[in-house]
Amino acid sequence: MSGTTFLGTAGRVREAVILAGGYGTRLAQVAPGICKPMAPVADVPFLCRVLDLLDAAGFAHVIIADGYRREQIESYFMGAYRGIEIDYSSEDDPLLTGGAVKKALSFCICSEVFVLNGDTWFDVDFSSMEKVLAEHCKAQCCIAAKRKERFDRYGTLDVREDGLICGFREKAPCAEGIINGGVYLIRREALVSEPDVFSLEDDWFSRVVADGVLVSYEADGGFIDIGVPEDYARAQYMFGGERGRIRLALFDRDGTINVNTGHLYKAEECELIAETVELICRYSSDPSWRVAVVTNQAGIAKGMYGVNDMRALHRFMAEMLAKAGARVDAWYFCPHHPSFTGECECRKPEPGLIRHAIRDFRAEPSECTMYGDSEKDMLAARAAGVEFYPVKGDGR
Repeated sequence: MSGTTFLGTAGRVREAVILAGGYGTRLAQVAPGICKPMAPVADVPFLCRVLDLLDAAGFAHVIIADGYRREQIESYFMGAYRGIEIDYSSEDDPLLTGGAVKKALSFCICSEVFVLNGDTWFDVDFSSMEKVLAEHCKAQCCIAAKRKERFDRYGTLDVREDGLICGFREKAPCAEGIINGGVYLIRREALVSEPDVFSLEDDWFSRVVADGVLVSYEADGGFIDIGVPEDYARAQYMFGGERGRIRLALFDRDGTINVNTGHLYKAEECELIAETVELICRYSSDPSWRVAVVTNQAGIAKGMYGVNDMRALHRFMAEMLAKAGARVDAWYFCPHHPSFTGECECRKPEPGLIRHAIRDFRAEPSECTMYGDSEKDMLAARAAGVEFYPVKGDGR
């Protein structure tokens, strides 16, 4: 990627916007009362399936552009999913797809940002899309395209031999054609001068296509759009064969991974505990295990530092751990304190953080372990049904 990149944990650099604000009217008969991206597919919200693709491809930061029933999305994912940091760009009034993307891009710092639809799963090669956009210096957007046969739900793309898109055709019965797969890589400055409310596809794409700034990347990976009941049913079958095969090692942070200095948020004050680093290394070397950190961060509630300060520290810690051969796959935090923000379900000794991590990795509690230095860690682990191992701590 060219230009500025988002520096996430463990070498992650990519950013994405997921459009998740639609009403899902056609899906309401089979998933009533649920916003479309959260419709369950093989017992997991469909949006998790989309995020799984991004997590596997090393994305660091995702902005979910939500609207309708957004509380369902935000209460489920909160601030993280596996190794991805999550922020929200919410709309009170419909902004259409272009307006939603433009608003969400204000949360991004990468020069190019991926855009995905929250109701579509398309297994694309993100690196190839980056390469295609880089090869067309005039292009403002790379559209992932999918070749399909016998369809009438989608419009088609007219693509030149050099990959530039020269036109869009309306929906019509088609024996074979190339469709817009709903995954885009867009240069962040491309929409700066656009209005606050507009359609990315109907307004912007149709207007700029004649300028030769749209390029396609034809992907042959799996594709499914759950916008209609019959394809939603097909998604259940497509993902139904999965089983929980991941075991999860959970670690408290302060006093377990690093010396507890009290409300740590500055990188220069972070000192790792060698014994725990060695333990994480052992888990990292076993492909059946994932490692997650679950930490209370009351300093956020107290106003001592912010979420971005804490995330920056976690990126620094992840880099230091990686240099020692230790991998942390995800960082989960509770930003609350009962005296400042009221009671919550995620602050240890409550088991919320641990359950969040187990759910994201689709692990079984009986296949997980927890390491910590306090009674709160032990109680949280026991409440979540996870085996607990005490660590001595740093002694300070």
